[in-house]
Amino acid sequence: MGYLRKANLKDLNYVCANMRQMDRIEALYQTGYDPEDALRLTYLSGEKVMAIAGDEDQPMGLCGVSYEGCIWMLATDELFDNKKYRIQLIRQGRNWVDNLLKNHKLLYNMVYAENHSAIKWLRCLGFTFVSYHAEYGQERKPFYEFIRIS
Repeated sequence: MGYLRKANLKDLNYVCANMRQMDRIEALYQTGYDPEDALRLTYLSGEKVMAIAGDEDQPMGLCGVSYEGCIWMLATDELFDNKKYRIQLIRQGRNWVDNLLKNHKLLYNMVYAENHSAIKWLRCLGFTFVSYHAEYGQERKPFYEFIRIS
């Protein structure tokens, strides 16, 4: 069964090397940085960074939140290709977000409009999409802004 645990540098390196293609595209479009560099910077600046681990403790993704409440997640294909892991991600992700809201009045970020699996996951976690930006980020691509208020 998959679970969340505190992330380490080994997890970071694995997810950087095995990141889903859509997450690579989103990171590039949003930041203008190489996706692996964008993830490393996000990891280092996070208040709380968790690994999404599989049955054998293998990292299947990383998620975190900044001190200001900017929430994020990047994954490997393994996480989204396995129905069991997708269901667990929703269940445990909802609990994780609920716990984050005890210390943050607002959680927020942007999601690439073509990242349909991430948008579906965010809706399951109770996030609200508050605006559409036709030209957002360094590459001026379409993104949705989302929030969840405590």
